[in-house]
Amino acid sequence: MKSKKITALAAAVFAALPLAACSPEEEGRTYRVYMPDGAPAVALSALMDGGYDGVSFTVTSAIAQRVSSGEADIAVMPVNSAATLYNGNVDIVMLTVNTHGNLYIVGEGEATFDDLVGKKLGSIGMGQVPDLTFKMIAAEKGISADSISVTYGKDAAAVLAQFQANPPIDYALIAEPAVTTAASKLGKKVVIDMQELWRETIGGDYPQACLVAKRSILNDAEGKKFIDRFIDDLTASDGWAELNPQKAVDTIAAHMESGTAASLKTLNAEIVKRCNIKTVSAADSKADCNAFFERLTKIKPNPDSSATALAKVPDDGFYYVR
Repeated sequence: MKSKKITALAAAVFAALPLAACSPEEEGRTYRVYMPDGAPAVALSALMDGGYDGVSFTVTSAIAQRVSSGEADIAVMPVNSAATLYNGNVDIVMLTVNTHGNLYIVGEGEATFDDLVGKKLGSIGMGQVPDLTFKMIAAEKGISADSISVTYGKDAAAVLAQFQANPPIDYALIAEPAVTTAASKLGKKVVIDMQELWRETIGGDYPQACLVAKRSILNDAEGKKFIDRFIDDLTASDGWAELNPQKAVDTIAAHMESGTAASLKTLNAEIVKRCNIKTVSAADSKADCNAFFERLTKIKPNPDSSATALAKVPDDGFYYVR
């Protein structure tokens, strides 16, 4: 698991950042920043909490639509979704990778990935990142996905309910903060850290969610200055949520799209740590992302279709180089 040593001094340095001075040079311009609930929103919680002149933040469940329509100037979104939109000629470029996996398999006792063969596994995200990640690791280890009985739930709560079904599942593939819920309410524990397994099996860090921006913003000199400052301030905020978990919860709730409610009710430092939040530049993330993308081009989310999870690996233009 990626570990970060957060110090009070680092938090104090970020707290002193002159965010009000980081407004866009284009007078009257407001950049619209969108992100999904959960770990991606936690990654931006410090900037939301402190306020950022010239920026409106919105936590939404419709992140792909906001980006593809051009409504979002900047967004945090799953890395594979960003690559798909880029391949489809949507005007975006990846700036950073911000979350590096918060997926875990929970159950009882001890288990390795090989021990899942012949067992029942409940999983979130059919055909989405959790499911695809599971299938990529299984393929890398030479394990047929059919040898593990997988049932899907629409969310973590539905998956966890399968522990009490008849017959019950043996394990569940879920994300934080549901992992902590499973541990505290159902007496389960983490038996497999999918991020560690990714590093052991495939190598490198697991890229989950990234920050993207409209390329047209970067084509403008003042827009590029703003983007670079935004990246710098976001990087400086790494660790803030771990030190201020309740503030993160409150600011995410305050920025939810009208008519929706935040899924995060409580956070603590340990949960935030397991969300693996760290801002890494697109240039430094390129090798890890390409390893992820190459495997996506070989995985079929739907066994009844010949379509792969990603049509092709994005070209170098996908990655922002400062």
